[in-house]
Amino acid sequence: MINYEIYPLPTFRATMSEGYMTYLMNYDKEVPLTVYSWYIKGPDKKILVDTSCPLEIVREHRPNPEEIMTFEDALKKVNLTPEEIDIVIQTQLHYDHCGNTAKCQNAEVIVQKEELEFGLAPHPLFAGLYDRRLFSRLKLRIVEGDTIIDNGVQLLFTPGHSPGGQSVAVKTAEGLAIITGFCCNMHTFKLPEEITGYTVKSLDELEAMWPVRAPGIHVNPLQAFNSALRVKGLADIIIPNHDSMFENIEKIPGSLGKKVRI
Repeated sequence: MINYEIYPLPTFRATMSEGYMTYLMNYDKEVPLTVYSWYIKGPDKKILVDTSCPLEIVREHRPNPEEIMTFEDALKKVNLTPEEIDIVIQTQLHYDHCGNTAKCQNAEVIVQKEELEFGLAPHPLFAGLYDRRLFSRLKLRIVEGDTIIDNGVQLLFTPGHSPGGQSVAVKTAEGLAIITGFCCNMHTFKLPEEITGYTVKSLDELEAMWPVRAPGIHVNPLQAFNSALRVKGLADIIIPNHDSMFENIEKIPGSLGKKVRI
């Protein structure tokens, strides 16, 4: 069996309300949000999941981004250049996930059909999250639904945060790792010790009702909830794609302990 390793490549972070990650709760709590590209190391293809975004483009949308490293420097950590990438999997087409994809000139770029169609003509509520200049001229492979990419790498259709979000399931030596295709942190899957904005008798009661939280930014909260629930049910290792803890993790699996296990 082929076992892959996943390398988090953090490029920038910002501060935002945790309510963007956990619908209906903790809007008054500010948390760090980190944006990554993820390198999937295997025996054959060089695969990236998302490419983050150059800081100058991010600053058109957010006032407080802090650069960790450039996309190029992040790839140097795994001894790669953008030109060497074979496949880029776009979990979604929000600007912060695809801003560097055009630099991977030789890569096949995989995107869900629904995501591309929406991104090219987004609803006005979400127009600020899509910049067609970043993806309209890419060499695209358009897929629909769950898709096998390689022996041990599979796309899972997980809509809700965006119309065509897709998560990436990767076989590793310690089980199935899933990089979420929707904006979230670990509290999307595991309740924080304290919550605000929602009244319940106990956290156990809330956990029984909501075993996951929907991402706070969504086009369809019911789909978003169900997608998070699907990931939680399938994954041995959950990789919430904006959780800041991965800034300090070299590779997955690795020195994770119980941090990403539910």
